[in-house]
Amino acid sequence: MMMEKQPDDKKVLLRSIPDMHTQEVVTYYEDTGLDYGQWSREYNMHFGYYRFPMNPFGREKMLDKMNQVVIDNLGLTGEDKLVYDLGCGLAAPCRSFAKRYPDKTIKGISIVKWQIDKANELNRKAGLDNKIELIEGDYTQLPFEDNSADSVYALESSCHCPGLDKNDFIKEMMRVLKPGKRFVIVDGFVKRNPETFRGLLRYCYNTIIKGWALPSFPHTGLLIEAIKGHRGENIELKDMSFRVAPTAMQSPFTVVYFLVKKLLQGEKLNAVRIGHLKSCLLGLVLGMFRGSFSYCMVTGIKKC
Repeated sequence: MMMEKQPDDKKVLLRSIPDMHTQEVVTYYEDTGLDYGQWSREYNMHFGYYRFPMNPFGREKMLDKMNQVVIDNLGLTGEDKLVYDLGCGLAAPCRSFAKRYPDKTIKGISIVKWQIDKANELNRKAGLDNKIELIEGDYTQLPFEDNSADSVYALESSCHCPGLDKNDFIKEMMRVLKPGKRFVIVDGFVKRNPETFRGLLRYCYNTIIKGWALPSFPHTGLLIEAIKGHRGENIELKDMSFRVAPTAMQSPFTVVYFLVKKLLQGEKLNAVRIGHLKSCLLGLVLGMFRGSFSYCMVTGIKKC
């Protein structure tokens, strides 16, 4: 009698890892989603961009300035009509885009259904629901046609893709982008392999990626190589660490205020929300290790 072939345990485990990570991300944003309202009344889920003579304490304006910096770097022309936001969160950048370009179409995608539902509600309140299309889906398996986007961007979302090179994300981003058109990626980046981190740096990094449901931050060199491997060219990396510093330095005060507020309300925070807040505090410390970590913008085009 022939023995039935048993599944390879390692292969089963590898197949289950993406599903486990996806669920971790979904759970994280379902638990912490509304907490972002304390950070931004418009539900911007990223750091802000400071440029003199802006008020370094005016967080909301700096947050929207980051949206505008991303939009500016898309290099859109009058002929460009369709832009994708890959990992749109609660769609604050989409709303910023729709206000600036009412004649263009923006489509956002998020793997978290709660985010899509809440973002659609926010879009309706802003009177922009007919200008923004949001889709529940995975940006490593985009439901978009090849060469369909006039531009694409990812604002603090590529970090949720597995791998230091974020290859699965890059592959899909470049697939849907039209030849000759631009992409923008803004995120925190490591400059060397995190396995070499030691001491306080290692503690901060490991705590943050766990607290923010990240497999890793992207690695500057490896991500750029992945982009080149998928027909990317004219690639530029700009360090924006000092531009985001004014909002990053507000994180500890925002966290403390939030905790005191919840304590007075008698609300108990679960482990996911506590991990998120702890990561927000440690993010400022991680950013001080300039030789190992930076906040950057990567731009480029797809080869014709």
